[in-house]
Amino acid sequence: VFAGGDLVTGPATAIEAVAAGKRAAESIHRFLRGWDLREGRQQQLRGEDWAAIEEGIESAPRAEPQELPPEERRNFREVNRGLTESSAREEAQRCISCGVCSECMACLEACKAKAIDHGMKDEIREIKVGSIIVATGYDLMDPSSMEAYGYGRYPNVLTSLEFERLNNATGPTSGKILLRDGAGNFTHPPQSVAILHCIGSRDVNYHEYCSRVCCMYALKFAHLIKDKVGLETAVYNFYIDLRCFGKGYEEFLKRVQDEGVVMIRGKAAQVTDVAITSEEQGKLVVLAEDTLIGEMLRVPVDMVILCPAIEKRRDAEEVARKFGISVGRDGFFLEEHPKLEPVSTATSGVFVAGACQGPKDIPDSVAQAKAAASEALALSSYGKVEVSPTISSIDPDICIGCQICIGLCPYSAIEFDERRGVSEVNEAVCKGCGSCAAYCPSGAAKVRHFTDRQVFAEIDGLLDSISFRRRAAGGEAPT
Repeated sequence: VFAGGDLVTGPATAIEAVAAGKRAAESIHRFLRGWDLREGRQQQLRGEDWAAIEEGIESAPRAEPQELPPEERRNFREVNRGLTESSAREEAQRCISCGVCSECMACLEACKAKAIDHGMKDEIREIKVGSIIVATGYDLMDPSSMEAYGYGRYPNVLTSLEFERLNNATGPTSGKILLRDGAGNFTHPPQSVAILHCIGSRDVNYHEYCSRVCCMYALKFAHLIKDKVGLETAVYNFYIDLRCFGKGYEEFLKRVQDEGVVMIRGKAAQVTDVAITSEEQGKLVVLAEDTLIGEMLRVPVDMVILCPAIEKRRDAEEVARKFGISVGRDGFFLEEHPKLEPVSTATSGVFVAGACQGPKDIPDSVAQAKAAASEALALSSYGKVEVSPTISSIDPDICIGCQICIGLCPYSAIEFDERRGVSEVNEAVCKGCGSCAAYCPSGAAKVRHFTDRQVFAEIDGLLDSISFRRRAAGGEAPT
């Protein structure tokens, strides 16, 4: 018996050979036991046991490797020269992650953590939990809308996240800081770099709040450029104010300044490639005002790094509705109290951690995550949850079943009883905001301890108190 698939059926890849070997072993197993060789495995033999392809996927042509023409094959160069980097990337994009596998099981032996299970299937599970920590993070603002900075037009205008990837050892340049040409190919290191702070932050046209982390990672970028490219590289930081508020941050600023980084106090107004002097030819020119000396500057550089604003996640409103969390003016999740309850939300048992609650750096995110975990653990160890007695209630004798209150409730605390034809309040979820009581057309919804009878009684008592005090002072009682 030939074990190699290529020896029997012709040339094949190693994966195809392994698959052919498995099919041959199965056939031998069936033959020795006198079983039918095809029964129950036709689909496997036909090679149709693939995952379903999603709709809307367009077919793309396969990338073909470059080959030497016949007249040039009289040397020691490879005839099949393989794929170029660009064609290899295009071929990789054709993958639709269908999950096709030869089931050679080699990955099981390679995985030391035993994290691979070929028998697993997709499933949707409902898990009952006592508390939830929402840590959905943030999105980085797309600076394409700020056309003055040329992002998307000039290949060497990068966002902070793109530069972080470029600087990473697993990035496209293996950690080398290189410029790009018009075709997207990386060429040589920059000789001058400008870092622009507050792109979209502290700006009434975009986001009025400070993103908090931009100043420090901009200084870190300047240090990395000096360290990797060379101290002779000119690095300019255009800033409004430097907010180095953390432990050791001010010392790092002084270190970066000592390395020769030029700090220009003034927000950059424009990035252009229009040159008016010989030294600006082939460069990106940053236009800004130095507010310390009161002069307009034109700074020619090879690379521009933008520090965009931290934004709420695109699905923040949807997540807020699901968990009954309030959203602030800036779109981030609101805590129950900024000082006394910094990780709790309006919904009991739901906590927030990290930049989903607002822009913050790593130490603050870690501290808040630990606080949220402690709150969740406290609920689990206590075993029960205290809820406020001031919650809404619906009188079933008055309710007409219009279900308007269900759509009004911001905490999804009201459900409709189909059998009785009335709405009911989930007392564990309700926060007593009074939205349903204020709008209920039949008057069935009320907030406990704030019913009409109780409110009017308080008003009567207040009027009686005022009347008594005026009579005691010799004045006239109010009518």
